[in-house]
Amino acid sequence: MQIKFSNRKVISIIVFVEILVIGSALLRAMLLSLNPRRYFAEQGYVTWVSFLQILITAYLSWKIFESRKSAATSINLKAGYNLWAILSLGFLFLGLDEIFQLHENLDYFIHNLFQIRQTEITDRIDSLIVLIYALFGVGILYWAKSELKKFKSALTLFGIAFGLIFMMILFDFLTDSRDFLRLFFVNSSTVEIAYHSLIIIEESCKIFAGGMFIAAFHRCLQISKKLKKSL
Repeated sequence: MQIKFSNRKVISIIVFVEILVIGSALLRAMLLSLNPRRYFAEQGYVTWVSFLQILITAYLSWKIFESRKSAATSINLKAGYNLWAILSLGFLFLGLDEIFQLHENLDYFIHNLFQIRQTEITDRIDSLIVLIYALFGVGILYWAKSELKKFKSALTLFGIAFGLIFMMILFDFLTDSRDFLRLFFVNSSTVEIAYHSLIIIEESCKIFAGGMFIAAFHRCLQISKKLKKSL
């Protein structure tokens, strides 16, 4: 027996799990008198939750591709349904980036290749790379806008997801260095508190964005199945 969930229920479950993940990280840090950043930093358990979200999104995108492709009368490399295969591969790449920190390593590579002295400004190259990732994703969706017109009810979820992604990137820019925070806070301890707090907010935005992408692709899969049945 196949269990089916409405998109509203899926969103509720996702948000509940995300709050549980973030809340448990903060609670554990508080009970153990540890810096919460320990759980939100790269390779922390929040990173692995994000990685799992990305894999789920890649899987859902591939299932949409299979559904849309099976409904097509012929195979066409220029067909709109190829969008979902491209997005699936893109999310797999993002999963690898999440675990192996590819954009951070590319940052170091650029510094070494061009002999750039590392400063508080150039430290933000990795954030710029993430911004390029996001803009590339938006560009792909715009390129396939004719395909997306069939999934109008999921566009709000995509909008929320990308909004959270751009918020994450903004906080990433702010926390690549403490120079921006020093413009507002004189006390070094206050700067540190603000710095670590913004990192937690940044990672939380990433987790919530991942959840919205899952909800968006789940909705698209539902629509895809309905389109297939209507043929």
